[in-house]
Amino acid sequence: MPGLDPGIHEASPRERPVWIPGSSPGMTRWRGRRNSATPVGAEGNWDADPPLALSPPHSPGIEPARPLSSVETAVRLMSLSILSRALAVPAVLGALLTGCASIDNAPVNRPSALPRLTQVNTMAGDDTLRSTIVALAFSGGGTRAAAFSFGVLKGLSEVEAPGGGAMIDQVRFVSGVSGGSVTAAYFGLKGRGALTDFESRFLYRDAEESLRTQVYSVGNMVRAMDGGVNDRSGLPTWLQKNLFGNATLKDLSRPGRPVVWINASDIYAKTPFVFEPVTFAAICSDWESYPVSEAVAASAAVPIVFAPVVIQNYAKKCGFKLPDDLEAQAHSRDTSPIVKAYLKALNDYRDADKIKFLKLLDGGLTDNWGLSAFNVQMAAAREPYRPMTKADAISVSNFQFIVVDAGRNVAGDWTKTLEGPNAQELLDAVADTAVDSAVRSSYEVMRLQMKLWEQRLKQWRCSLPPDEVAAVRGSTEGWVCDAVSIRLDRVSFEDLGTTRAAALGRVPTRFKLEPDQVKMTVEAGEAVIRKVFGPKSDER
Repeated sequence: MPGLDPGIHEASPRERPVWIPGSSPGMTRWRGRRNSATPVGAEGNWDADPPLALSPPHSPGIEPARPLSSVETAVRLMSLSILSRALAVPAVLGALLTGCASIDNAPVNRPSALPRLTQVNTMAGDDTLRSTIVALAFSGGGTRAAAFSFGVLKGLSEVEAPGGGAMIDQVRFVSGVSGGSVTAAYFGLKGRGALTDFESRFLYRDAEESLRTQVYSVGNMVRAMDGGVNDRSGLPTWLQKNLFGNATLKDLSRPGRPVVWINASDIYAKTPFVFEPVTFAAICSDWESYPVSEAVAASAAVPIVFAPVVIQNYAKKCGFKLPDDLEAQAHSRDTSPIVKAYLKALNDYRDADKIKFLKLLDGGLTDNWGLSAFNVQMAAAREPYRPMTKADAISVSNFQFIVVDAGRNVAGDWTKTLEGPNAQELLDAVADTAVDSAVRSSYEVMRLQMKLWEQRLKQWRCSLPPDEVAAVRGSTEGWVCDAVSIRLDRVSFEDLGTTRAAALGRVPTRFKLEPDQVKMTVEAGEAVIRKVFGPKSDER
């Protein structure tokens, strides 16, 4: 609607908000048709489900608010739900609860008596011998993160890898969180083909069109009290209809495609939940049949805005136990805290009487860069070269791990004044501090793990008999056993300079962006790859 900021809902004449003297901005009463569930005499006549938006309705004479991020939406929903509990009279609250619709988040995972323990494409990739192997980790951040990571893929398609070929064709592993998991999953399904239509099918689409996002809807406030405003009818269904179709995790496990890990958070165990075979084996569930749309929606399920995605625990249906080497790591003092917590959760899942259902929310709550998946894979590996294949481990000279961070710097200028931050800025700062400190710690753990893995890989390669090397390479000519390098790099908005980073930092964390915001963020991803990994002449 002209004259309104993106995300602002203009109320129709019958539902114009009326400002109450003495009330705080944003607290309105709706003047509209009386809903049958509203008792006569109750203050405020509310329509059952007014049109939706991420921001409060625009009222004449009131400055329109900027679009709210997912975090802001969650915070405001929580604040309003607390306020409603404190102020609502029993008659009104009772009527609201009576008319509240149930949440549709029933588990869709299936039991399995013989669950798979490995992904097919970790055992049998294509026949291409790679001297360079690329692993990617796409951070969270809504469509902003999806666009930045997509730009990185486009950049990798333009940059030549050491040893020849475009870097995108050397991508063997992709881990994704929240918005980054959308790009990761689609690239895993379509490979290079994702470059042709991901923008039109997702980035420039409104993935919020099916969501309940009206902060000031009483129905949404009640849904928030019940655990989440949006359920399966929202984002999972939208992703299934518009992007992933009926694809399952098995479709992400085809030989010749990169291995993809989608990361959510188990909010009871307080650990990452990685959608991979061993995790599902621990709950005796069929990993292959689980819908990609559900996994991605779980990875992006911001608390309160979304109800938890629920996984049923079928632990009594099979005799799974952690392999001995993993069991030993679960109790070793040398195991990283991230991996140890994850292995503990897998053991705890074996008690189906205690944990009947797993409740999953946004992967950024526990690991916003998606590094846990690779750490867990290395910990679970019986061979020192895993998660690579044996052939890849023999032929590789350069292993490049790229962390794609679409996070934003702290906004506001409250450090320049005695006053501030205000409540909203404080909440944002606290949330960012928690997420950023966690990812920095996991990044340092990852850096250490990469160094140790490089040492183990060199020792293993140098212990190989010549005939095994020749069986993979055709001969041993030119092969040096310890000539292998593993490098970990992070790319972010900061790599593009202060001015550009500030502009990118103003792109909100939403699943609906303006076209110019999408274009700017995709171009940033391309530019950062050219700058960090391209020829020196391309640096800009």
